[in-house]
Amino acid sequence: MNFLNQIYNISPYSIKCLMASAKGSLLNRLRYDKTTNLRVDKYLERESWSKSDWTEWIEVKQSTILSEARQYVPYYQNYWSQSNSDFQDIKNWPIISKQEINKYPDHFLDIRFKKKDLYQDHTSGTTGTPFNIFLDKNTVKEQYALFQARVKGKFGIDLNDSWAIIGAQRVTPIKQTKPPFWVYNFSSKQLYLSSLHIAKWSCVDYYNAIKKYQPKYLVGYTNSIFELAREMLDENLKFPLKAIITNGEPVNSIQKNIIESVFHCPVIETYGQAELVSFANTFPNGKMYLSPEMGNIEFGQKQKIDGINFAKLISTGLLNKAMPLIRYDTNDLVQDTIKHINGYLPEIGKVLGRNDDVLTLSDGRKIVQIDGIFTSDLKIRYGQIIQEDFDSFTINIVLENNWNDYYKSKLISALKERLGEVKININIMSSFEKTWAGKFRVITSRINS
Repeated sequence: MNFLNQIYNISPYSIKCLMASAKGSLLNRLRYDKTTNLRVDKYLERESWSKSDWTEWIEVKQSTILSEARQYVPYYQNYWSQSNSDFQDIKNWPIISKQEINKYPDHFLDIRFKKKDLYQDHTSGTTGTPFNIFLDKNTVKEQYALFQARVKGKFGIDLNDSWAIIGAQRVTPIKQTKPPFWVYNFSSKQLYLSSLHIAKWSCVDYYNAIKKYQPKYLVGYTNSIFELAREMLDENLKFPLKAIITNGEPVNSIQKNIIESVFHCPVIETYGQAELVSFANTFPNGKMYLSPEMGNIEFGQKQKIDGINFAKLISTGLLNKAMPLIRYDTNDLVQDTIKHINGYLPEIGKVLGRNDDVLTLSDGRKIVQIDGIFTSDLKIRYGQIIQEDFDSFTINIVLENNWNDYYKSKLISALKERLGEVKININIMSSFEKTWAGKFRVITSRINS
């Protein structure tokens, strides 16, 4: 960057935008092509199917997934070499967890694909366990076509609309207290706003960036969008959008009302996993509908919460051929009923997904979804962040083998890169206390408790 600045007299911010745009161009080619509109049309066509149409389609799709996984995926090859059960009966397949996949990650890849040709995604999910996902290129295109058909298109958002996202990538130094706290990706018409700098003292800067780049919709973690909206509301700053698309956490009524009052648009709640085993989102009528193409779901262990029956969501992915996950335990809780009326997508009730605490720092910044520090190269089985005070944090970890001071230093540096100079205590544990659903709070703030 310094070299470009000296030779071409380009500002550091402009260089960041050029780099973001170059990456955005690569991602656009991966996600969209001349087949995109046809893919979108197929998703829209299936929305009017009858329940029997869906049942037949899912049975055929799942049968193919099971056959190919048994034949071409090493983990399942090994499992079925030791079983004489009917492999076409889904109940005869083992329920798998993220921990099981992390033990043998490459064993879940279809041998017909070359790993170097696959797109790699990352998640830590609701359990705080690092996890890498591999997708074939066709799956990536299908994923984005589905999102256009079921989410964006329902609220008048076009493929080429400019947009903004609040994310946890470090687009600017954490100690920076003057704008910009964002970068602009010209290839994707995307304003990437840092989730790590949202505060009362910065909300006017965020507002000015939004006003300058004129996005049509905003995507981001529920709590990050809510914190920005709440600060903007206090300053009487408003900006109309077509829609707000939330992910990562459920949206409560207080959050929804404040976000809508600031951005004058509907809030679209989405639910899904980077593992691509299920997906649902709210439609304009306020109901949440499943997209069966993403995965065939089962209800696992059940429990009544506040008088409502919930169950663990277990699902078999139907979209990703490169890394098919069969009977994958998401560790998420959903209402254990699905309504499927002919001519409509199946409707699902309340989702109890992830709802981590907000971290509040001494400089006023509000941060969520900081668990991106738990990457799979740190030899950590589980990770948990506890905020003891404004500048004091405990990281509880359960280790893999061969963990040493190098990984400890790398973990501390990763958190400081996002939060600044804070006190960090590493607490090594043999296990975490979990709920009946296998969850624990990945992020907990004792300031707000």
